[in-house]
Amino acid sequence: MSNKHDIHVLNELIGATLDSAERLDKASGDSESTGHSTLFASLASERREMAQSLAETVRALGGQPNDGGSILAKAQRAVMDLSQAIMPAEAGIVGAADRGEAELDRRFEAAIKDDRLAATTRETLRRAHAAIHRETREVHDLHTSLESQRDVSSDLYPQ
Repeated sequence: MSNKHDIHVLNELIGATLDSAERLDKASGDSESTGHSTLFASLASERREMAQSLAETVRALGGQPNDGGSILAKAQRAVMDLSQAIMPAEAGIVGAADRGEAELDRRFEAAIKDDRLAATTRETLRRAHAAIHRETREVHDLHTSLESQRDVSSDLYPQ
């Protein structure tokens, strides 16, 4: 049985996971909140560890792991910069991180549904996705909290 398809899918997800780490590093560096910065730095570190684990799986399958992000990530970081320029600083940073993490979550979810993957590869992806999904909820909840604070302080908020 050829592992070519599994290796391809894993490498795509390695690239997406490394892209996520870069986005989170940028969010960590740009954030004015120590708590947010620490959260993003921690998540970036976890993403790199996850990418390394996926790379080990690629090697075990006889493939060469992806060692970098994608061109798409560069475009997403440009959008992130634009979001931050338009929105209030912290809300823009957290919102961009939220959108990026939601996209990573969707990519893992889609890969798990790929019926051409070997059961062992799918299980590896399920474990990684469980962590991503949990952490994506954290970032989303933070974003929702910031958005609700912004709305409450608005002159348009009913008193």
